[in-house]
Amino acid sequence: MADARTGELRRALSTLPVETVTAMMRNPKSSAERTFRGTALLRYAVLTGVVSDQRISSALVSGYFVVTAADGARVAVSVAEARAHDAERIILATEQDGEPLAVGVRLVVPDAPGLAGRSLTEVVSVEFHDLTPDVTPNAATPSSTITLTGLLELPGPVDTAAFAADDLVDVVTDDVAGHGGSRVASRAYAGMRVYDLLDAAGIRPDPVRHEDFLSKIVVARGADGYPVVIAGGEIEPRFRATQMIAATRRDGAPLGDEGPVRLVVPGDGGPGRWVRGLVSLELREG
Repeated sequence: MADARTGELRRALSTLPVETVTAMMRNPKSSAERTFRGTALLRYAVLTGVVSDQRISSALVSGYFVVTAADGARVAVSVAEARAHDAERIILATEQDGEPLAVGVRLVVPDAPGLAGRSLTEVVSVEFHDLTPDVTPNAATPSSTITLTGLLELPGPVDTAAFAADDLVDVVTDDVAGHGGSRVASRAYAGMRVYDLLDAAGIRPDPVRHEDFLSKIVVARGADGYPVVIAGGEIEPRFRATQMIAATRRDGAPLGDEGPVRLVVPGDGGPGRWVRGLVSLELREG
């Protein structure tokens, strides 16, 4: 029997604008293309008062949603990725392949070509969080060393100057919109995957919760101390192919005034999360 909260969520969605998303849903044993109908996560949150449109705009890089299922499973979705998925919208679906979903409401995160683990069934709640109001700016001097903190077995400093050339990942960014209507031209960066840095420091799993990394967030900070949020599922290589890197080189040379280290997030519609002078990465529960 479906949780009563799922029924309440379904009734709320029945009054909202509907859109269709076709996605390849994969698990370790099989895959199938499915067509879903429902309401975009961002639209649902604004139209039902979970968060105001103004607050969403101010929390583009520091905000995130936590979506919870009836069985307690939780998935974090950053505001930035929810807004960036124009062709592959993140939705709260009530129909699959033309039929009402038996599980009530399903969070659908297309995440192609990764696994569909973030697509929760029997969703019961959507919460919004924003890290910015809790920030006390704390200026730091950028260097080649970044600090890893949080839910890690071996937190501490990492000297990016010691990265082996063979371990660097090459990323080419799109031409995107910058501040004030300017354009940021496509660039070629090289650096270490954010996930690989955390993994090397020993990501501390929850022994009870299945795929608990999907409920976690990574908080990246530059020299000014302000936070940028990355959802765990955005960087876990089994679920999403996005190569978010701690870049140390651009177009074959050191970063100059962008660095010495810069967070580079391909796929975003703008460089809001591309933290200049990256000084720390914190893994925490969402």
